[in-house]
Amino acid sequence: MVRCARCCLQKSIRIVNLIILLLAIGMIIYSLWLQKKWNGGVAQLPATASFPRPWFILTCLGVGIAACLSTVVGHMVANCISHSTLCIYIVTIISLLLLELAVVVAIFFRMDWKMLFAKLIDKYHTNFKIFLLFHLKMCRFVTILILVPQINVLALVVISLWAIGTEQRRHRNDSEQASILQSFLVRPNSPVLDTSRHACCSCENLLEST
Repeated sequence: MVRCARCCLQKSIRIVNLIILLLAIGMIIYSLWLQKKWNGGVAQLPATASFPRPWFILTCLGVGIAACLSTVVGHMVANCISHSTLCIYIVTIISLLLLELAVVVAIFFRMDWKMLFAKLIDKYHTNFKIFLLFHLKMCRFVTILILVPQINVLALVVISLWAIGTEQRRHRNDSEQASILQSFLVRPNSPVLDTSRHACCSCENLLEST
């Protein structure tokens, strides 16, 4: 049972996409639960406090949804690997990662949520402030964490693109060598038995034995 490099890369992309999907679903559930806690806590504060929208929660939710959508596209790419498909996927994932990084930097590192909470939450609701500060750090952590497998998928896709180009060049060279051999050394009607190759158990591509 032998697998070619393309099949191994396809399986690796599927596994990493599955990890991203599980993390993304967890992020969505966590963000919705945290939004509910935010609404309940803000409702208990004095009416004079004008709270902004919980952008750190919405960022966590948005990144989770974007990651889920990227896994759907990644699954389609893993099932249909071609040069053009991989190029489009690489451009899409790079654009998505840059957008996610920009949002993460703007929301979690440019905005001073600690000072904002200290200004808007009085001393009678300290527990709610501690709760928000803790989950602010958690949102920042999981949002950055999910970027790691997305970068891994991008690296695997780049490797797949390189492997396809190498495989196409090798097949072209092999076909040229076979035609030259048949033209000069073998009679046209006689079959040529090549025992140096075997087929991949998944995609039936011919592989050279070492």
